[in-house]
Amino acid sequence: TATTTATPVPPDLALFADNVFLYPVAAIYAGEKVTFEAVAYVPDNISPDSVNVSLLVDNTPIATSHLNGRNLAGESLVLFEWVWDSTDQIGRHEARLILDPEDQIQIGDENQANNTVDITFTVLDRKLAPPDEKTATWVQSETACCFVYTVTGTAANRDLAQLLPLVDKAFAQAVDRLNEEPDQKYTVYFIDRVIGQGGYAGSMMVVSYLDRQYAGNGLYQVLVHEAVHVLDREFAPQRIPFLAEGLAVWAAEGHYKPENILERTAALRQIGEYIPLAELVNNFYPVQHEIGYLEAAGLVNYLINTYGWATFRSFYMDVTADDAPTLAEAMDINLQIYYNRTLAQMEAEWLAFLDEVSVSETAVADLETTIRYYNVMRQYQAQYDPTAHFLKAWLPHPERVRELGNPADLNRHPRTLINITLEVMLQAADLSMREGNYDRAHIILDSVSRVLANKGLFMDPLALSYFQLVQAATDLGYTVQKVSLTGNRARIFVTRPGTEQLVELQWQLKNETWVLTN
Repeated sequence: TATTTATPVPPDLALFADNVFLYPVAAIYAGEKVTFEAVAYVPDNISPDSVNVSLLVDNTPIATSHLNGRNLAGESLVLFEWVWDSTDQIGRHEARLILDPEDQIQIGDENQANNTVDITFTVLDRKLAPPDEKTATWVQSETACCFVYTVTGTAANRDLAQLLPLVDKAFAQAVDRLNEEPDQKYTVYFIDRVIGQGGYAGSMMVVSYLDRQYAGNGLYQVLVHEAVHVLDREFAPQRIPFLAEGLAVWAAEGHYKPENILERTAALRQIGEYIPLAELVNNFYPVQHEIGYLEAAGLVNYLINTYGWATFRSFYMDVTADDAPTLAEAMDINLQIYYNRTLAQMEAEWLAFLDEVSVSETAVADLETTIRYYNVMRQYQAQYDPTAHFLKAWLPHPERVRELGNPADLNRHPRTLINITLEVMLQAADLSMREGNYDRAHIILDSVSRVLANKGLFMDPLALSYFQLVQAATDLGYTVQKVSLTGNRARIFVTRPGTEQLVELQWQLKNETWVLTN
């Protein structure tokens, strides 16, 4: 539970309990090192670097720092990584985080009462941890391109024989599309939870791989996408987000599945969701994710197909945040250098080209459903798994996690009945969408949305059926990973405690009760 000492509405410097996160999420077991993150509200007149932050646990000072980072939403935060050892600390504890503890900031921090947050948390006995987590260790494998890390007891470790060649194939495609030979082996971490849309990358890449994958099942596209991010750091270390993400989607030939980027971008225009380029370039990550990434890929696709890879590569390398006061101005300057066009002129040229593209009804339906699917998915994350949301997520360097933390930092996630039920429903909606059954996908998304709007109450018949099936299988000691529901019959794929092997259970609705039939 969490309480704040005061929660008036800013505009002054402030910290609120719902913006404080402890890792590992969902549960902390004795022996784990705990990370604390606090996202602060900082007025424009205050530099985040000037805001000191203190952390105390049970009234004992643990760490001090200043606001030392930003999430992808652009919010200022402080991160205290692995600062509190929970060994021999079973029981309830209180953490206190204080902004500007010595009251050095006067203008912009008139109300010091909203600078403090108290968080109550519990350290559980290690014996209560899930069996697979008690003995979880990292496992290293090697492929032609990469070192691959998985964790024992996870789906990725189970499916390693299929994943290793897929990693090589994905890197080979990224290398081919970028025409950039790697000068080293790269490192890939497969984790057993959803973070963002399925992965992130810096000098290494982290990719979600789990049985209950509710953020879309485009694993191959995610692998190529993240491979591009690690490869292009070699020749464009200062590339801007709009171009970096656009290039990654272009190289993967789709965002979450193989896609006709040209037709899909033209469809974006048809459904009225196009965002003017200057606005998008300057505010890339906070805009609707699928729209932003598609639009960026569409422009990259146009520039490469029309003017060639060599010119684009030079342009891509040279556009940096240092070129101008805004990223759009930086793009404008470099478009003039490499293409003899301003940003506005290139946008007009590109849009005139797009408006001549023929767009099928299927392309429109698929795009509209995709945008809605991910909007609903992120609403689920915001309400029931906030540290999975890409704008809020802690994205630690995986090597530091391996050396200083433990596998739970990247793998543990909420597993309540509400979480599991909504995740298998989202998974089912994604499958329907991939099969082209958009009506079915929207029916499931409608049901998920009603649960979210009603604060976790499963009231409509469809949502209630999913919930009852998950509850029935859970009562038998299983962990539900996937539900295929058709009328009064259902197939549920589950795992047993201590094993990652999937088992299929068949159920039938009899007298308003789901009954196991095999």
